[in-house]
Amino acid sequence: MVLKGASINYKPSTKLTEEDLSQVVLKGVSSSAGIVIGRAFILMPDSIISPNTAVTPDEIPNELLRLEKAAFNLEQQLKDSLSKVKNESSNIIAIMETNLLILSDPILKDNIRGFIESGYSVESAVVSEFEKQRNFFRLSKDSLLRERAIELDHIKQKLLAALRNEHINFEEAKGAVIVAQSLTTTDVVNFKDAGIIAIITEIGGITSHSSILARSFDIPAVIGVREALDVIIPDMELIVDGFAGIIIGNPRKEILNLYLKKIDEIETHKKRLGSLARLPAETLDHKKIQLMANVNFLEDVRISQINGADGIGLVRSESLIMELSSIPTEEIQYTWYKEIAERAYPKPVVIRAFDIGSDKYSEGMPFQEDNPALGLRGIRFLLSRKDILETQFLALLRASANKNLKIMLPMISSLHEVEFACEILEKCKKSLHAKGIDFDPEIPVGVMIETPAAVMIADGLAEAVDFFSIGTNDLTQYALAADRNNELVSDIFDTFHPAVLRLIHITVQAAHKYGIKVGICGEFAGHTAATDLLLGLDIDELSVAPSIILELKDRIRKLNFSECRFLAQDILNCPRYEQVRIKLDNAINKHNFSSETLKDNNN
Repeated sequence: MVLKGASINYKPSTKLTEEDLSQVVLKGVSSSAGIVIGRAFILMPDSIISPNTAVTPDEIPNELLRLEKAAFNLEQQLKDSLSKVKNESSNIIAIMETNLLILSDPILKDNIRGFIESGYSVESAVVSEFEKQRNFFRLSKDSLLRERAIELDHIKQKLLAALRNEHINFEEAKGAVIVAQSLTTTDVVNFKDAGIIAIITEIGGITSHSSILARSFDIPAVIGVREALDVIIPDMELIVDGFAGIIIGNPRKEILNLYLKKIDEIETHKKRLGSLARLPAETLDHKKIQLMANVNFLEDVRISQINGADGIGLVRSESLIMELSSIPTEEIQYTWYKEIAERAYPKPVVIRAFDIGSDKYSEGMPFQEDNPALGLRGIRFLLSRKDILETQFLALLRASANKNLKIMLPMISSLHEVEFACEILEKCKKSLHAKGIDFDPEIPVGVMIETPAAVMIADGLAEAVDFFSIGTNDLTQYALAADRNNELVSDIFDTFHPAVLRLIHITVQAAHKYGIKVGICGEFAGHTAATDLLLGLDIDELSVAPSIILELKDRIRKLNFSECRFLAQDILNCPRYEQVRIKLDNAINKHNFSSETLKDNNN
């Protein structure tokens, strides 16, 4: 940043026109969740330094001395910043220590000295050496390694500032929104200590150390807002929506009131729930369960974050088809998947491939089926329309560059279906690789266990995939031969039927035998009467509607895993539904849980 003395060099002020004062909306990438309203505090980027500025032989000793003093002063700054996070998590401390390791690297220092001794200024030597190191990471095919190039840039900026005896008066930014081209990790720590309320940067990735620190410190942040420094002026009133990645400058009154209401709702929610959102879903005897959220729309991601979800356990991608009334293009899909993945980062996101049939969508279907539930739906439809599946896989792979995305295949009934789908996925990977497009080459692939056939071959499926997710509605429907949408057999359709519970048990055993995790998606996972049972069956993950995550977590934290296992084994031996119900009712009464019945959402 360009700094003079102890003060920030703001963008030059000009007389504001009515147009300047009108509302502006900027879009970036959600890097850290939250919503705040405050004034802009601008940091301008560095001026360009030539890597070829020469010095005379007589000046070389002084240039070497300047380097040693600047490196020493910067090291003290970094140590001071490190002391401010000594009570934070080991992850935060490790990030700060990384900067110290880079600065103290003897090879780096020797190379800079070598440049100076060959007749260049210390500034040129620093720029030349860091650019050489940066190119090593910048040219990497791995997007995460390319982020490390930005970390080197940050150390370079700090070292150049130390050479010029420039520094930021962080206290001036108290209560403000920082707007910068990029921020170093030490900047984030010092600004946090000074009391900033949000961060906006023009560059940077959600995997960068600065973004990780912002999330750890619970500071709302939006990155990748390329035009931020051109549009935002000092002290401009800003709304920073870290859930949606939106910046609103000079907000109109109605927009301001809308966001004030959102902030009040978030604060009320936090007060009502206390610290529960930040606590793990852990039983009294320390058995941890992953609590995930089911997502249909982008707004659901925000709600899941407020409620402390461990990630997104199910994105029903077919909701995009329902919204558009057509199969979306690769670009539309990519944009949507990428937005969800970025908003949720670094937490995992499981996106289910289109789970559609003639009951939900008719384009490409040969005819209207009499019984769509037993017809061309889920993976069957996708494999019959490889063009649709390839387009979706390409979009999903492109959106996976930050490596928090997983793919799930719906309605599997044979190993051949999984193998065929994975062949198509590999073909898509090769296509993207040939074009030099980033994606996660090791993207996890899982399957929905929704049919008795899938349960019976669970051993083979567990060897072929990375995770299971049990769709309890469909599994119940197919196991009991009872249409879940037919009121005439509603008394037969019951997920607590002993047969269904034993199918779940078999699935879990197969998954754990081959070292993969198994979850349950859909509201059965949050059913009051099912919590003890599902924990006792050793389910690893429960994915539910965002609105019931905290209530479910509260129940889990009151349970004892060893007691749940005993209950589950007891229930698995029950041949009659009535016996299951009695035992579950007793468990509910023991823990004073409400016995209210919750209906499953469609899995």
